[in-house]
Amino acid sequence: MLNPIFILLFALNVTANNYELDVLFKPDFKLVSFSTEDDGIIEASFFEGTNDLAVVFAHGAVFNKESWYFLAEHLQSKGIASLSIDFRGYGNSKAGNTNNKALDVLGAVDYLKTQGFKNIILVGGSMGAAAILGALELETDINLRKVVLLAPAVGKGISNKKIEKLVVVSKDEVLFTKVNQIFNECTDPKQLKIFSGSFHAQHLFNSEHRNELIDLVIEFITTK
Repeated sequence: MLNPIFILLFALNVTANNYELDVLFKPDFKLVSFSTEDDGIIEASFFEGTNDLAVVFAHGAVFNKESWYFLAEHLQSKGIASLSIDFRGYGNSKAGNTNNKALDVLGAVDYLKTQGFKNIILVGGSMGAAAILGALELETDINLRKVVLLAPAVGKGISNKKIEKLVVVSKDEVLFTKVNQIFNECTDPKQLKIFSGSFHAQHLFNSEHRNELIDLVIEFITTK
């Protein structure tokens, strides 16, 4: 039987990078909840900031709100608030009259607006990115600043020309063709980042591209 201390040291070694180790991260946030249009209840972690910019994090199918904490911490250190949601059916979040996760995203945006945030950015991976696309289909004229899509599983391109768009995908992943199609459907302004390999969406943060992707997303969010 392996010594627990050995296991911990091994975990620390394999996760080391230029950023703080997630295993040592003590996030500064508070749990909040909000209702959706179809009477769902969504739980989220709110990281406070110091200005009117806030980011919504939408996780993939095999992830949860905690999967974004490391990125929320980096943004918080720059004064940027964020709201990392658990989709309906995850954690303590409850579905309403439908299973439409796009409503969870719209509910998150509404929550941030009630808190006084005027500049809102959406960041999603796979299922979360697809939910963002669904939300922007429901409200095509929604007032957002930017959107980051990590390999959306399904959806149509964003038609809103006021929103800056960043789409990320791995060259050899199974959804590459679909993601590229979504990007082509998006109106300008937009940019596409293609990484080598086959890591999908948030799994890229566990690849050799981790630091580059973190830098890319933070720079995109913080650049005016």
